[in-house]
Amino acid sequence: MKPEKKSIINSLNNVVKKYFILISILSALLALALGNVLVLDKTLTSNLVVFCAILTIYPSMIQLKMEGLLKSVKQLRQIALSIFYVFIVSPALAFLIAPHLGNPTIGVGYVMANVVPASSASLGYVLIAGGSIELATILAVLTLFIGIPVVPFLIRLYSGSVSIPVPIEPIITSLIEVLLLPLIVGQLTRYLIIKSKGLPYVEKTIKPHLSLATMLALAALIFVLMLNQARGVAKNPAIAILIIFYQSIVIAALLLVSLLIDKFFKISYEDHQALSLISMTKNQSVAAAMAVSTLGPQSALAPALLPMLQSIIAIAYLSLEGWIKRFLG
Repeated sequence: MKPEKKSIINSLNNVVKKYFILISILSALLALALGNVLVLDKTLTSNLVVFCAILTIYPSMIQLKMEGLLKSVKQLRQIALSIFYVFIVSPALAFLIAPHLGNPTIGVGYVMANVVPASSASLGYVLIAGGSIELATILAVLTLFIGIPVVPFLIRLYSGSVSIPVPIEPIITSLIEVLLLPLIVGQLTRYLIIKSKGLPYVEKTIKPHLSLATMLALAALIFVLMLNQARGVAKNPAIAILIIFYQSIVIAALLLVSLLIDKFFKISYEDHQALSLISMTKNQSVAAAMAVSTLGPQSALAPALLPMLQSIIAIAYLSLEGWIKRFLG
């Protein structure tokens, strides 16, 4: 690779990383504007969501070291903490918040948005943060499998006496499409690149390219999701603001809890970033599919809004890298 080209990619990667919050907001605002004037094909929109989700995880899978993945399976403390954050702390906070949204249908959709496992984009955030991709991947896979029986139980627990059928198919489809498929293709790509270019090329030379591709894919995913819910937000902006406000509190509380507990257990910075980012960034594509299939489009308002918020808070949290490293020691 020519030094000039490498320098341009590095510079562009740094600029996009620095202004990614602004890029996310502009992407969402543009989607809101266009979504109110365009007639969208639902099938096309759904396919675009899946396509963008795959693009967010594929670069991370090229960076993934399978030998490190096997080692991460033995990190029982980190795995236990992740399960605690994802399936106990996050749902408990959502259960407290959802009744205050007023509309029960939107409230159930909000719970769905908080009880689903990690987003495929989570691995992209971990890559950008310099966290442990191997641990993050193990956590993402485990929480997805555990979520298959646990998520319907949590939703039924919240809905109480109201019987809401929760489809398992979207979770399984999401696992295959946005995690397992990119994992296989990414590892094949890694193998071919290492064979032709060598290991340092994968781990150092093209790392800025992968980070940049991840951020651009995340911005595209936010755009598509908001485009699909633009009319709903326009009709009821107050509830959208309320969802964003309450979810900001939930994510801040989750990050604070994870930071304090990880400090107590002397978790490293790399592992902490994997734990916290996997815990706070949910698979809103799965949540939206579940909400629409069980309660209708209105219930998918929270899953449509939260990817943007997750992105903004995640990037803001990444900007505290120096302070977090000092705090964790």
